[in-house]
Amino acid sequence: MFDLAWKNIQRRRVQSLVTVAITLVTVMVFVMVLGVLQVMNNGLELSKQRLGADAVLIPKYAPTQSEELLFTASPENIYMSEDVLKEAMALEGVSALTPQFYAQTLALGCCEPGEEARIIGFDTETDFILAPFLGEETIKAMGPEDIILGSSMDSDIVGYKYMILGEQLFAAHQMEPTGTGMDSTIFMDIDTCRALCLSSDVLREDWQKKDPYEQISVIMVRFEEGVDPEAFVKQVEDSGMDARCVLTSETITSLQTQLETMMKVIFALWAASMVIAVMALFGRFNSLAKERKKEIGLLRALGLKKGQVFTLVLAECGIMAVAGGVIGSVIAVLSMGYVIDMLKDAFMLSPSVWNASLALICGGSGVLLAVAIGFVSAVGPALRSAALDPQVAITQGEV
Repeated sequence: MFDLAWKNIQRRRVQSLVTVAITLVTVMVFVMVLGVLQVMNNGLELSKQRLGADAVLIPKYAPTQSEELLFTASPENIYMSEDVLKEAMALEGVSALTPQFYAQTLALGCCEPGEEARIIGFDTETDFILAPFLGEETIKAMGPEDIILGSSMDSDIVGYKYMILGEQLFAAHQMEPTGTGMDSTIFMDIDTCRALCLSSDVLREDWQKKDPYEQISVIMVRFEEGVDPEAFVKQVEDSGMDARCVLTSETITSLQTQLETMMKVIFALWAASMVIAVMALFGRFNSLAKERKKEIGLLRALGLKKGQVFTLVLAECGIMAVAGGVIGSVIAVLSMGYVIDMLKDAFMLSPSVWNASLALICGGSGVLLAVAIGFVSAVGPALRSAALDPQVAITQGEV
């Protein structure tokens, strides 16, 4: 039965290719939309687990948004006096805090200028952000020339010297994926980062009127158990310190709500396109069944039963639908890296979250969708074809 179905598909190549193309495009768009949604949801969930801080203190009048600060690796050169760290230590409900100092590089290579990337200087003595990934002993053992690479960076660099802003530093470690801007960030000792600002021809001009050794960019805060986050924010506001408090959980929830709303709209548009695709396929299969009345009548006259005719028509439609689904899923999965790169800044996507298992799930869902579309579109025409009387089919069928 499969051989006969395949021969029938080959005899109508143009019609078969059009049918495959309709399914291919529908499935490809579905897999891409599903993939982006999964990357966003998984990235945000990973961020909840691994961000490490309950709140972040940033300069009071910093022009940056909290989403950009936490979920992208765009360079944010924001600074406040290190005195804020002493004031933060006096706040109630603080279990731990650690400062960070931001800088940037113009190259992710040693020779040519390229895309800007964030450099974060962190305090190896008080850090609790990187320690869960690499271990406290590893962090405390870091030398002034050691750096840590985010998971999205080239792993081949690890274990070698790496030129950053004219200085040779040693890529000692690489982090696991976090689903945040940390994946595309370079980490180093906070004083090494400050020294780079003074020695770099690129960054030195920004430090003519202030000393980087007296500045910090943000303070990562971990709460004591039972602390009310909103009460802590109010405490920061009432303290009069030159900083404002950003709650990481609140930022993640807000971002997730925005993304879910946007994806619902995208899914609604895709659902409309899927309905159109089903209608188009139904029309093609129905037209195909009408054109084949004479052929079906001959097959019935030769002894094929109704169930066999039904299976034959369904098999033809199924082969074309599955072919379109597999090709569409493969194209979508292979294109996801480029899609994520294009959307990562606008949608806070992390390429590190897209992995083989997620690709397999999305691709498999695309194939299942193709099977469902093929079945729904073909079952009606297949039933009508199977119900045809052999003699009537022969006399009414077109030659």
